[in-house]
Amino acid sequence: MTMNFLEKIKKEGYIRYRGAVDSSVYEYFNCDCSWKATWYIKKGHYQCCGCKERCETSDPDGFQLFLDLG
Repeated sequence: MTMNFLEKIKKEGYIRYRGAVDSSVYEYFNCDCSWKATWYIKKGHYQCCGCKERCETSDPDGFQLFLDLG
């Protein structure tokens, strides 16, 4: 049985990113289907699973920052 891409990155420790993503991120990737975007994050690395392009970046620009209150 083959593992799909989403299952693979979840096994690698990626979790669903639920913050806001600025339109500049989609402009940078020249994304035609930002409405399908589903982002995951692991240690500051962002991975999109919205389409077959599977865009990824380590640049936090355009991603909502969260304060670590722990």
